[in-house]
Amino acid sequence: MRRSSSGDSIAALLRRLPLAVLLAMGVWLAVRPVYNPALVWVTQGVARLLEYPRATVITVDGAYAIIGRSDLRVDSGRLKYSLTQVHFNLVPFLALCLALPGALRRPAWRRLAGALGALALSHVFTLLLQVKAFFAFNLGPWSAVNYSNLERDLIGGARYFFDIPVTFALPLLLWVAAYPDRVLALLGLAAEEETKA
Repeated sequence: MRRSSSGDSIAALLRRLPLAVLLAMGVWLAVRPVYNPALVWVTQGVARLLEYPRATVITVDGAYAIIGRSDLRVDSGRLKYSLTQVHFNLVPFLALCLALPGALRRPAWRRLAGALGALALSHVFTLLLQVKAFFAFNLGPWSAVNYSNLERDLIGGARYFFDIPVTFALPLLLWVAAYPDRVLALLGLAAEEETKA
């Protein structure tokens, strides 16, 4: 009797997953020194496009972003925010991709690149929302004058949405989007003629 190809694929995925996690962690650690400054630079640019005066200042301090404003006193508050929690979700995404048998074959590269681009965009939005939340909630009287209650509610809600659902669910959704046929076949949800082929 023929064994289920779905079961074989899940077993292969699970066998490959520990090594895939180690490889993904290695890639993430290798890319961080370049990715952190790029993420901060892009986020600062986007923040300045959305404000007047253009005063957002974000600098990199190792694995942290230092967030402040150039139009406030030097001794005014600054936020030291971990960039690791912004982009660590790259590890589970890459691990799932690397563990999928045949995931690095040529036709899949375009979708993988698109998924990585979407993940990077989510990192920019996550950091941008941390910047906006810091400005809206943590700068005392300046925050009260420059942000209405409605703006604070919207920023706070968006920040929590990006902090929790987006950070944890997006790697899985992008994995499915990058490899829909393979993931559906893995779960036994592919059309019958596709699973026979």
